[in-house]
Amino acid sequence: MRRGLSVTALVLAGMGAGLFVSGALGRGVPGARTAEGATAAARAPAVEAEKAPTPETPEMRDLARKLDSLFEAVATNASPGVVLIETESTVRVPAMRFQNPFEDFFRSPFDEQFSGPQERQMTRRALGSGCILDQEGYVVTNNHMVKGADTMTVKLPDGRSFSAKTAGTDDKTDLAVIKLQGSDVKDLPTVTLGDSDKVNIGQWVLAIGNPFGLRHTVSAGIISATGRTGIGVAQYESLIQTDAAINPGNSGGPLVNLDGEVIGINTAIVGRTGNVGIGFAIPINMFKQIREYLVEGKAVVRGYLGIFPADLTPELAKAFHYEGKGGALAQEVMADSPAGKAGVQEGDVIVEFNGHKIQDANALRERVAATKPGTEAQVKVWREGKELTLTVTTGDLASAPKEGIERDWLGLRVQTLTPDMARQMGRPGLEGVVIADVPDNSPAAQYVSAGDVILSVNRQRVMNVAQYKGLMAKIEPAAGVLLRVLDSQTGRTRFAFVRGNPAP
Repeated sequence: MRRGLSVTALVLAGMGAGLFVSGALGRGVPGARTAEGATAAARAPAVEAEKAPTPETPEMRDLARKLDSLFEAVATNASPGVVLIETESTVRVPAMRFQNPFEDFFRSPFDEQFSGPQERQMTRRALGSGCILDQEGYVVTNNHMVKGADTMTVKLPDGRSFSAKTAGTDDKTDLAVIKLQGSDVKDLPTVTLGDSDKVNIGQWVLAIGNPFGLRHTVSAGIISATGRTGIGVAQYESLIQTDAAINPGNSGGPLVNLDGEVIGINTAIVGRTGNVGIGFAIPINMFKQIREYLVEGKAVVRGYLGIFPADLTPELAKAFHYEGKGGALAQEVMADSPAGKAGVQEGDVIVEFNGHKIQDANALRERVAATKPGTEAQVKVWREGKELTLTVTTGDLASAPKEGIERDWLGLRVQTLTPDMARQMGRPGLEGVVIADVPDNSPAAQYVSAGDVILSVNRQRVMNVAQYKGLMAKIEPAAGVLLRVLDSQTGRTRFAFVRGNPAP
């Protein structure tokens, strides 16, 4: 399907709608009155103007048929490569037991401490979607769909069914690749991957998948926004927002443009029960950057600079006398980091990285992460009224100092509370992690602030960044997390329950 057809159809739709509306306005609304009080019909000109086409005319019917054909063709071409994924995993949950009203009189207060909470084992089943990539049987889907799965069954629209095994996963983007098993994996329908850097707000898209297990469902809408961050899906987020209906079961399914190309992998929704017109998809270019690693089952390798960037607010831009548009402020540059060695300084505004314009801090993180370690990149910075070009050799994120480099799924950047910091706070001996940065659009923004100290995660004490990240990695964003926080403003401790947006 060529773009020309879709554009022509949409232009015709706009012209038709305009003619219909103008025709209705020309005829007037029966009984409507003018400001002077006379009816519009009484003031109509003696010579009636030529009537505009109505929905009943052959022209309008032909236009409607063309629009029908366009959406039908896209759905027909893209749907065969979209599969249903059924997973089963073994989980442990708290055991339900009868509560004896006299039990507290006879139970030792140390019983639970030594015996631990009672648990039972159960099988959890989940439904989702995926896209067949090639004839070898590789399928892209969401990491949260297949994480921890004991068994996977993949069902194709043509009625075939295959078992599958995980090839590679990446929790930092919530992407995964699985591979169909069996000697009869052949003649597979596949999807075509598009270019998510070319999507535009207002562009028509289709969401294809298996919501609530209803197989081969197609819904239509537009791209509502791009570059959404702080949703709580993964550490690296620059999500496409759409109002095409996305529901539980759409996870891993494609968001398709009118050329029939996959431009995103559906991953999250707003709303606890289903579609409310706000869904999110991972840009397909983010998958392309790591496809090789996932297919080969290798750990994803990412570049790093050693900069803690921040978005440029109008106040910050004014304070640094920066009059440009976009950019990311280097608020901290780590010693002996690639950026530090290249001459990047705190207070520099990074406006371009390796030929790509930088609009904000998140864009910089993504571009750097997508660059292989050891790459010589040109970095343009704005410093004291001048634009400088520096050459930096990207490092390997895996070997970078761990504290505070990456954000967690809440969007927080934290660092270990040192004894010196605790004394300065008037709390000698206090242990925990200090929140260094909270994006305004983070799910946690209304609950915590920079400077607050996280003391526990789900009632488990936190003493350093490594422990904090280990606990957070075990928590599903949609399930939420209970934080105990020392408020930097009031000096009091409080609990905060924060939940990421649920996966569809």
